[in-house]
Amino acid sequence: MIYHLRTAAIGFGLLATLACQHLNQDQPHGDGSGGSASSAAAAIIDDRTVSVGELDDFVKEELFSDATSERHPASLYEVRSRALKGMIDELVVEKAASAENLSSEDYLDQQIEAGGEVPEEEIAAFYDEHIDQMGGLSLDQMRDRISAYMKEQRVVTIVADLRDQAAAKILLEPPRMEVEAIGPSKGPDDAVVTIIEFSDFQCPYCQRVVPTIDQIVAKYPTQVRFVFRNLPLGMHSRAQAAAESAACADKQGNFWDYHDLIFATPRALSDEDLERYASELGLEMAAFRQCVQNRETQQIVDADTATAENLRVSSTPSFLINGILMSGARSLEAFSELIDEEIARNSAGESKAAR
Repeated sequence: MIYHLRTAAIGFGLLATLACQHLNQDQPHGDGSGGSASSAAAAIIDDRTVSVGELDDFVKEELFSDATSERHPASLYEVRSRALKGMIDELVVEKAASAENLSSEDYLDQQIEAGGEVPEEEIAAFYDEHIDQMGGLSLDQMRDRISAYMKEQRVVTIVADLRDQAAAKILLEPPRMEVEAIGPSKGPDDAVVTIIEFSDFQCPYCQRVVPTIDQIVAKYPTQVRFVFRNLPLGMHSRAQAAAESAACADKQGNFWDYHDLIFATPRALSDEDLERYASELGLEMAAFRQCVQNRETQQIVDADTATAENLRVSSTPSFLINGILMSGARSLEAFSELIDEEIARNSAGESKAAR
């Protein structure tokens, strides 16, 4: 089936949700449907309507496994959404294959082979780009595997073209969480998309996502507002102190530079290190020391943590993109996909309002 084929096609698999997780945090039960009845439409493909109930049946083993049932409703939506895209892929391929009296597998094999052999220069370029994942094997040793993988990747384009021809429309709506966008921020206050990050200064995955956040802000200078909120996890002994110190730097209008210094050397979080960062930035040191020593910003950090707990957000980094939860150090592409959807949704809403 095409859904499984596309999943398997990530042959050199690098994708994972990378986050620091508070393992003792209780997670809510729920179906993640956002209140949708099973008869509600999840998608329309040509004149075919896929209901939420039909989608759940398609993915029931993953959706209702013991592990999944403990997930946050937003994570359950993510399972449904991913499965829906796979289901649509299967349906459009089945339709195209049926028109040629072929099975889906034979149709895809035929389309893949129609593209011919993968050019040697493309194989070599792929090898060079992913050399750190080749296990020390030479290009000659990896050539056949790379070629097979790159042929399988043609499926993505083939299916995307079929999906576009079918004008598939996804109606499944993500659950949204209401949270106040308070804290240090980048971008305009009236941005179409607000991203709120819950972060931990001692979490390596929070450090890993910093360059991606900078790319997002650069890519969407007028459309995205990025807000930082704290979630120092109990397993990180210096995260609370780092968060409070960063908030003290924020009181002097220098949060982001202080933020960047911490994440540049996240293992150096002693009291002396945190004070040194302030000195390097030229902060007024007497005021900074007083702020830190009197824990003047503890209430700010604790309020952020309480907000995260109320939302049942228990891992860092976690992002609320217009209220839609995305957890882990995701790629720019993953963020952009959701951001672009929100921008398009806002544009569609404005068009309707103008009529």
